Amino acid sequence: MKKKMLVAALMLIVMMTQISAFASSYATYAVHNEKAVLKAADNLGEYAVIPKELEGVTVEGIGADAFKNNKELKGIEIPETVSYIEWGAFEGCDNLTDINIPQNVMKIEDMTFADCTSLENIKLPEKLQEIGVKAFSNTDLKEIVIPDGTKAIDIKAFENCKNLKTVVLPKSIEYIAVGAFDGCEKVNVKCAKGTYAEEYLKANKISYIAH
Repeated sequence: MKKKMLVAALMLIVMMTQISAFASSYATYAVHNEKAVLKAADNLGEYAVIPKELEGVTVEGIGADAFKNNKELKGIEIPETVSYIEWGAFEGCDNLTDINIPQNVMKIEDMTFADCTSLENIKLPEKLQEIGVKAFSNTDLKEIVIPDGTKAIDIKAFENCKNLKTVVLPKSIEYIAVGAFDGCEKVNVKCAKGTYAEEYLKANKISYIAH
């Protein structure tokens, strides 16, 4: 049975004037105004669990490049207390296979999952508003459902997702950048008739079904 390693294991507390730092051999957290952000992590093994709290401090974010190029990580549990994940947080984690994004995250930042070449499954949050530049480029996603309420998909968000076959776009989409689906050779997009999404797909000659 594969072992899960708690990211905050053996955590030490280092007090500073206004900002605290939690650090261990596994992860470093920055703490400000009684909120913690995971800033860097390493040597986690294949599976990791980010805690909801550290010494009574709520974990609310994952910092930029926190897990970048981690070659071991296959799965991670992120608590619902996390409301933002900064750019490139999981970029290049090429053994990561699936992930659930907490419901309060409103944007998938630029490059967040870029080059996660084994990433097949992802559950997006209900409050999602925007998908950033190259957020999922060069992943192994097969299908993705963009939640209702999402308004924007940025440049090359799904570029070179060679195995992406199905994308479901909501009526709420107001903007899709040029090249959002470049290199998605198998993709067929589902959208509502008479929407901005349909106009975009038609203009860019992307295979779609409107209903």
